[in-house]
Amino acid sequence: MKTILRNIALCAFSFCSIATYAQQDRNVVFHMSDKTTKTVSLAGVDSLTFEKAVRTPLNLDLEIHSTYIKEIMTCSDPNMSYYVSYLEKELFEEYYPTDDKLIAEDKQWIEEMAKSYDSSVADMVKSWTYQGNNEEYQANLLPGHEYVVWMHGMDENANSTTPVTKIVFRAKDVDRIANTVTLTAEKTAEGINVTASPDDKTKNYTLGFFPTSKMRDEMTGMPLGTRDYMQTGISSSLYDYLVSNEMSRFFENNAFQGDANITYTNPSRNTEYYIVAAYLDDDAAICSDISQITVNRDGSLSDVTMVKAPAKFLGKTVRRHAK
Repeated sequence: MKTILRNIALCAFSFCSIATYAQQDRNVVFHMSDKTTKTVSLAGVDSLTFEKAVRTPLNLDLEIHSTYIKEIMTCSDPNMSYYVSYLEKELFEEYYPTDDKLIAEDKQWIEEMAKSYDSSVADMVKSWTYQGNNEEYQANLLPGHEYVVWMHGMDENANSTTPVTKIVFRAKDVDRIANTVTLTAEKTAEGINVTASPDDKTKNYTLGFFPTSKMRDEMTGMPLGTRDYMQTGISSSLYDYLVSNEMSRFFENNAFQGDANITYTNPSRNTEYYIVAAYLDDDAAICSDISQITVNRDGSLSDVTMVKAPAKFLGKTVRRHAK
């Protein structure tokens, strides 16, 4: 999306060509709407083309957190339907080099949804688009990852009716803490008994048990590390709490404070598991090293290892979501 810059001194171009100015090593100064200026050298510039601004009734603002965003969507046309979705930036750039391809695949997705639900395209457009002003949450984010969120008008046949509005953003990084949750585990007749002892009894932490074979992104099948797998599960659970403005209830239902003792029953034979624990911040982002015990395929238990918090979150998990 091109930004049209205003307040350019057009008279400078009335008598002399751009090439003439370039030969004289002149600059052009752009006076921005925020009262700042930008200076661009004309050296090497052959010509300058002014494009007519394309207006759209749609506008999108983001409130960015580490595990979710709040989308503030406005539309000046009350009769317009519009579609909103998002994807990790790296994959967005790979899959959608042009807006035309993006629009075509948005339409194809609506058509495929209509077929799978044995419904009309018009009904699917109504179900998966917005009208008027709205606020929405996207809660499947991983801290520190870059995403693209986009929106455009859509008619009842899933054709685009406006230019595409795109915003590139980076989910906030986590403020890491040095605290740790100590884990102990032992095999019993009922299963595996686990005790978690946090060094700060007032902080929220997560405690989990899962087969390592499940550590793949459910949409792409790509393998995930312990941290991203844990965070994906946590982040994907936030939406209902966010829309009801009850994040505190998320921690009541899904986190621990103080010492905890749990028995994980009936682990499958010949299956490797991880027992994990880590602190969570107010956005339910993992903010400490992860304490990890491996349940080996023969049923034996490893010593506790620490999955260190990386300096930077990496990965290619795909997140595409609409209304």
